Amino acid sequence: MEQLTTILILLFAVSLSGVASLVSRIPLPLFQIGLGVALAALHVHSTLDPSLFLLLFVAPLLYVDAFRFPRAEFLSLRKPILTMAVGLVVFTVVGAGYFIHWIIPTMSLAVSFALASVLSPTDAVALSGSVRGVKIPSRLMHLLEGEALLNDASGLVCFRFAVAAALTGTFSTSNALFTFLQVSLGGLAVGALVAFVVMRGERWIGTKIGSFPSGQILLTLLLPFAAYLAAEHLGFSGILSSVAAGFVGNWVLQEIPEAETRIKSEAITDMVQFTFNGFIFILLGLQLPAIGKSISLIVKQEQFRSAWVVGIFVLSITLCLALLRFLWTWTSLKWTFYREKRNTGTRRPTPKRLLVAMSLAGVRGAVTLAAVLSLPLTLNDGTALPGRDLAILLSAGVILFSLVTASVGLPVVMKGVEEPPESSREAQERKARVLSAQAAIKRLEEVQHQVSRGSDVADGVAAIASRLMAYYRRRMEALTGDNPNQAKAGALRAAEIELRLEAVRAERHEINRLIEERELDQEAARAMLHKLDNTEAALQGN
Repeated sequence: MEQLTTILILLFAVSLSGVASLVSRIPLPLFQIGLGVALAALHVHSTLDPSLFLLLFVAPLLYVDAFRFPRAEFLSLRKPILTMAVGLVVFTVVGAGYFIHWIIPTMSLAVSFALASVLSPTDAVALSGSVRGVKIPSRLMHLLEGEALLNDASGLVCFRFAVAAALTGTFSTSNALFTFLQVSLGGLAVGALVAFVVMRGERWIGTKIGSFPSGQILLTLLLPFAAYLAAEHLGFSGILSSVAAGFVGNWVLQEIPEAETRIKSEAITDMVQFTFNGFIFILLGLQLPAIGKSISLIVKQEQFRSAWVVGIFVLSITLCLALLRFLWTWTSLKWTFYREKRNTGTRRPTPKRLLVAMSLAGVRGAVTLAAVLSLPLTLNDGTALPGRDLAILLSAGVILFSLVTASVGLPVVMKGVEEPPESSREAQERKARVLSAQAAIKRLEEVQHQVSRGSDVADGVAAIASRLMAYYRRRMEALTGDNPNQAKAGALRAAEIELRLEAVRAERHEINRLIEERELDQEAARAMLHKLDNTEAALQGN
């Protein structure tokens, strides 16, 4: 009963955090962490099992991020994404590992590498929450999100070998490389296979017995858990399996013709994403008071001069991670520009603001916390693992510091940045609307002749088709016409949408009145209101 009460309290806190964050203008992740600290002060406690945490929260969130990631952008950015997700992780583990061991000689090299491994993956969830409202070019944001989706496996594999080295005192580079490929490729294959089989099976059932949106959406929500558990059972990466399931799920869902299923799925996915995001950061806040109380004990154990030394370590490690990220990005850009100059003769200047933004965007989050908490308590001989408590404390500090730095620094760095017109989302959307309107007009002309052929209502069909085609032509005029005509067509479209919205709202008001006066059956009213809601959502999306 106590655990159920705790879960309900956390859900209530998550529900409040969205509005409260907007009112206070505090970045949502930081606000939720603060809520967690406040709840801990009120003696709300929650134990955090790292393996369960990865399954229940990280896996579905990465699945949702992959599910929503644009396929075209992933394909066009696959090389830089893989370079950041693998190369940068290894570079960070080696560089930060030696740096941590240098500034904290009492922490063994193996534990230093383990700490560097858990700090190497960035967090897509924490990043998106930190930059909410910040105008970041879509291509850069897609690169950061794609990196965060795939670098968890790299970091966790490095962590596994660092822990093994700490426990046994031995390390094999060839074995590590083979295991990394096995774990990564195996996880991707398992996730893709599970998602393809489940969603294709679901689609086959739908064609045989009809659509069942609630069941389909439930199966979709269970997919990341199935993919994660299947991969972990086979010894592969459950995190990467969830990511692969999200990519495949997105591909298959686009083939589902039922609009109701897609609309409901989008709404429920939004709710799950917001809820699980909030849970992660509130749970992090719940852990902070206990971690803070351990500072004095750790200072005594490690024989530091004062608690301020720990803060200096956190700041130094965070700056080291940002510097390594800066160096990797700068080197990659220089190499890209060098090859471009050799091929085309064109020389481009290094975008300094982009380099700074990439350095600040290395936000750490849930995977870092869960991984560092999974450090073993003892060595193989039964003695306590030296430096474990300090590693947990430093990880929590780096998570907080990176969140604050991104939340404060990125809005300043990205201020005034304009996205190139050819890659802007607005230009792509405008082009898609024009092409879809042209396709609609072409199809209306074809269907009009088919429907009216040999019919005694041919004139009525022609009138209906004419009105619909006029609507699509006004849309194209508003998007592509010259300035006077574009403004006039845009005003007409806006007026038409507003009139249709008012008509839909009047319908809803009347249906609700009939329900209250018991002149309309509840079940019939629910179906009618659902159709009106879909119509209103479609109009507002125009």
